[in-house]
Amino acid sequence: MSERKKHVCSTCGKETGEDGHLCTPVDKEDEQCEWCGALIVNQRHLCKEKVLAVAYICNSCGRTAVSPEHLCQPEKIE
Repeated sequence: MSERKKHVCSTCGKETGEDGHLCTPVDKEDEQCEWCGALIVNQRHLCKEKVLAVAYICNSCGRTAVSPEHLCQPEKIE
């Protein structure tokens, strides 16, 4: 069984997934937004469809996200 490589955010020090999170997202070439289909130039891309699905806010930096794993200190938006 192979061990998953750990990724640590250089900004907040929190362990992240391979794609990073909104502090320091990992750039990928030719990635398309699964929400609107646009080519993602900036990994912090927030299209109208994604904004409508935002469910979390970061208590550290104030950024918002659809999934909690993209934030340092996520809190569910009620």
